[in-house]
Amino acid sequence: MKVESADHNRRILIVDDSPAIHDDFKKILVRSNPAGNDLESAEASLFGASEVGSGEEQDFELASAFQGEEALATVRAAVKAGRPFAMAFVDVRMPPGWDGIETIVQLWRVDPDLQIILCTAYSDYSWKELCARIGATDQMVILKKPFDAIEVLQLANALVKKWSLLQQTRLKVHDLESAIGERTQELQTSNKQLREAQEKLRHFLSKSPAVLYSLKFDAGRLIPSWISDNFANFTGRKIQDWYQQTPEGNCVEESDRSIVSDSLPALLARNHASLQYRIRRADNTVRWVRDDFQLLRDEAQQPVEIIGCWTDITERKQLEEQLRQSQKMEAFGQLAGGVAHDFNNLLTIIKGYVCVLLDENCPAEKRAPGLTAIGKATDRAALLTRQVLAFSRRQLFQPRSLDLNGVVGDTGHMLQQLVGESIALKTQCLSGTASITADPNMLEQILINLAANARDAMPRGGQLTLSTSLCDVDSTHVRQHPEARPGPHVCLSVTDTGCGIAPEHMSRLFEPFFTTKDVGKGTGLGLASVYGIVKQHEGWIEVSSRVGKGTSFKVFFPASSLPVVPVELSPPARPARGGGETILIVEDEATLRELFCLSLQQLGYRVFAECSGAKALRAWSARLDQIDLLLTDLVMPDGVSGWKLASTLQAEKPGLKAIYMSGHSADVNGLGSGAAKNIRFLAKPFSVETLAEAVRTCLDEAKQFIKGTAKVRPVLQT
Repeated sequence: MKVESADHNRRILIVDDSPAIHDDFKKILVRSNPAGNDLESAEASLFGASEVGSGEEQDFELASAFQGEEALATVRAAVKAGRPFAMAFVDVRMPPGWDGIETIVQLWRVDPDLQIILCTAYSDYSWKELCARIGATDQMVILKKPFDAIEVLQLANALVKKWSLLQQTRLKVHDLESAIGERTQELQTSNKQLREAQEKLRHFLSKSPAVLYSLKFDAGRLIPSWISDNFANFTGRKIQDWYQQTPEGNCVEESDRSIVSDSLPALLARNHASLQYRIRRADNTVRWVRDDFQLLRDEAQQPVEIIGCWTDITERKQLEEQLRQSQKMEAFGQLAGGVAHDFNNLLTIIKGYVCVLLDENCPAEKRAPGLTAIGKATDRAALLTRQVLAFSRRQLFQPRSLDLNGVVGDTGHMLQQLVGESIALKTQCLSGTASITADPNMLEQILINLAANARDAMPRGGQLTLSTSLCDVDSTHVRQHPEARPGPHVCLSVTDTGCGIAPEHMSRLFEPFFTTKDVGKGTGLGLASVYGIVKQHEGWIEVSSRVGKGTSFKVFFPASSLPVVPVELSPPARPARGGGETILIVEDEATLRELFCLSLQQLGYRVFAECSGAKALRAWSARLDQIDLLLTDLVMPDGVSGWKLASTLQAEKPGLKAIYMSGHSADVNGLGSGAAKNIRFLAKPFSVETLAEAVRTCLDEAKQFIKGTAKVRPVLQT
């Protein structure tokens, strides 16, 4: 139904059975009527000028009905036409037919908004009776006859205005309800989208390989506050385990927890950090993770929360290790020719002197020099073997205080074999000691990788220079090199006279797998591994190069104030003798077994020997009270290693001392894993003097332990 504008509806219905009453209402309500002008003047004299203003637009539009049924038809037609009446004057008595009360009831059924003035000259009904028939309403007033013209005019204006306000209010309420409905629909749509997004996010997080987490600061303590659902799949543990753990993480491998706890000062300083460490799953398997986390602060810059992300990098770590090992073995293949050459020379010396000394015609004065030459040759062979094993072994970061000059000097011969005879190798070490804290095997890897890189840059030969120097890095140097740090450092320089590096390649030198070499000529991991090792040692690398002129790599290590403990290379002048103690020797190599037995017997020990761990267990488990010391090889047949043999016997006799021997590197056989404490290890080959000293020291420790005066000894003896 189209309704006339609520602001301009001044239509009034007069319902009365007397035509004279209709005329009276016209005179009062139609201002264009001369009589109406008189009324307007009278109104103005009583109430002042009208705010509405005069004019035809202020007239009321009147319609007449003389009976209730006629009034109902008129109202119904007006409503249908969209031009409803704003109000109606209804007489109480209209014979015959409906009276005014019944008419009002019928009119409101058709038009509930119709304002009513009930006109009466009698007290036909009390207000209570009216409410009982019509109902309580604020849409009706009573006008007593004879009525005053001004009163009629005022009532008409007031009720028409009331009708207009009611319609405007209804429109506003309708608009408001529509807006609320639209907003409600928008909110429902937004909530649905939010639920879908949350469900999608929950699904992504549960399937994501990365675990998100947060830690809250509470009174200076870090409290686990949230973890994504895929934590359970990632660690094999329950979600509740995360909230019950320490900030370092109960699932973090115990030996790596200090990495997490030690990172807090750096996080507070820089607001972000990235770590790599191991976690132990519920099934006891170990996985490597990269932990990237950020510190959030409040407006007062106080730390409030840490948010982070775990990423599984186990496969990458394994691949990196395999590639590093592959790279080592590739270089080792190039070294093999030089190593074979050296070994053949040494074997020729040994075999030649043995033949000479076995000859009955050999003069007596030639025997001592010959034996000395054989001893020196075996020492050189042992050193060469140790260098090769150190180069090819796998081991964790094991720093110690050392002299960088010594590492450069010890590695020089092997590097010469690596680069070949067409390249002159020159070393320029500073006078004195270049003390740093580093892993010697990793330093050798740095030298080998940089030397191999220099060799490839000098296919027609050239010069490779290794030098060391002390430097005090100042703030100016730090500004020029962002990775540098102020303070005293030791610099290792590796300089070649090769083809140089193109400027466009300088920024990518240390990227993994980046290489300018032809396919099959390199993995692209050499410089990347050097960079990783240097960063692990808290150092940095500076590179300068000119195409066609050569390249210089300067590796900076923090200088160490710890004293360098020199390695005792010379054995005691006289072997330490025994005091009748009993030693069980387990060695599968018959010649070595006989040598050990003979040597120790000559030193005053009682010796028993077995060729395997299994036989030793069967023969000596019941006679352990006779044994003071076990001397065993690590790798033996019959499925019982030296480590297993010693563990079994020591379980039955806790005070039993053991010395392990092997021609392999310690970590290959499990001794470098950290599983065993206070062990003694002899790396083959070793001299009789070294064996005698190790046996005597070990037995003396056992006696001091019994007396309660045992002193701390190095874990490994070689």
